[in-house]
Amino acid sequence: MVLTAVKDAAAARRAALATAKERGVRWVRLAFVDVLGIQKSVYIPASELEAAFEGKVTFDGGSIDGFVRGEEIDMVLRPDPATFIVLPWVEEGQVEARILCDISMPDGTPFEGCSRTTLKRVLEDAGDVLQSVQAALEIEYYLFEIEEDGSPTTRTNDAGSYFDFSASDRGQEVRLDASAALEAMGIPISSAHHEHGAGQHELDLAASGVLAMADRLLTVRGVVRRIAQRHKLHATFMPKPLEDSAGSGLHVYFALGELDEAVRLHAIAGLLHHAPGFTAICNPTVNSYKRLVAAWDAPVYTVWSHRSANALVRVPPASGGEPPLLEVRSPDASCNPYLAMAVLVEALADGIRTRSLPGDPFTGSTYELGDRFRAERGIRQLPKSLRQAIAALDDDIVIRGALGDHIYHAFRDAKLAEYERYRRAVHPWERREYLRTF
Repeated sequence: MVLTAVKDAAAARRAALATAKERGVRWVRLAFVDVLGIQKSVYIPASELEAAFEGKVTFDGGSIDGFVRGEEIDMVLRPDPATFIVLPWVEEGQVEARILCDISMPDGTPFEGCSRTTLKRVLEDAGDVLQSVQAALEIEYYLFEIEEDGSPTTRTNDAGSYFDFSASDRGQEVRLDASAALEAMGIPISSAHHEHGAGQHELDLAASGVLAMADRLLTVRGVVRRIAQRHKLHATFMPKPLEDSAGSGLHVYFALGELDEAVRLHAIAGLLHHAPGFTAICNPTVNSYKRLVAAWDAPVYTVWSHRSANALVRVPPASGGEPPLLEVRSPDASCNPYLAMAVLVEALADGIRTRSLPGDPFTGSTYELGDRFRAERGIRQLPKSLRQAIAALDDDIVIRGALGDHIYHAFRDAKLAEYERYRRAVHPWERREYLRTF
């Protein structure tokens, strides 16, 4: 198996080099993410791509969030040739490509703060109970008008709702152009449509391997923003940009293959049990918790259901003889894709290993659950704030183990600092509420 992987990597490397030459690529962007999931990149001429494959491109890790702040360490970018993509636009006549990278230390050992490597490790470790696992995504986002100086507003350019269509809607044009661009980059789109809120849209990605799906989410965020900018709109994956409109979620579907029904129930139980612990990773901003409220079908309790739209985990009826999918409805697209996938897979695997059970599926709206009902059935509420979510992460040794000590502490420190900045800030609501009264 290892020999096959080496051969596959070598073939992908040759294919990337050949494609770069055939397509006349001038620049290659070596992309990676920090611990918060923000994409970073180093540009090299296409003539240096082979050297990059040999581990000859370094960068200063001391300047990147979650790496080794304050220290001058030359870290090595390790491009994954399977992720080489020629971008479907030309800037100033120059063709550009992008390739995603893992990060290693100068001595060649994997860097423990690399999110992509962390997901690879979790997937490998979960192989004892999850021999087959794929993921699909529903990605929601808003499109807003921009000012003449290019700064974003929260003004929408349409008044549509679910599945609305207007031939003159610039949002529709962005959605179609983004879908076409992603398809050209080898990212299959299963559907694309207008969402609930005015100016809100959704792209659905067809199922693929979990690592590939994390890579694709990173790509989608960048492509949608780029295409929106060309249409003089601003795309945002912010979970709750408007107080009185639906929030934007990231619904993650898992296909676990041909498992016994009991094993599938164990996997569901793992998601429910670890949901409070993985919420900080899957909902990593202060704003995320403005979405996780009892409105617009956002999940707030650790229940599962076959049909309830506001359950945390939904198992929709299977079709075409395929095994049922598990849909996790709480995450949002502000997450680090690799860390979010890592903690979700870890929760699935832990449920199977411990043979936990999720209880009976819930029917109806979870928003109507009373305190006594929840107490009797062990149903918990998701954290209501980033601070509560960090505390829940602190208490979940399984999820912390999936992250590893380096990422856990780096993420925790960054998010506690973010929450403290928020706590000290004076918000417009406070001025409206108190300025005249006191």
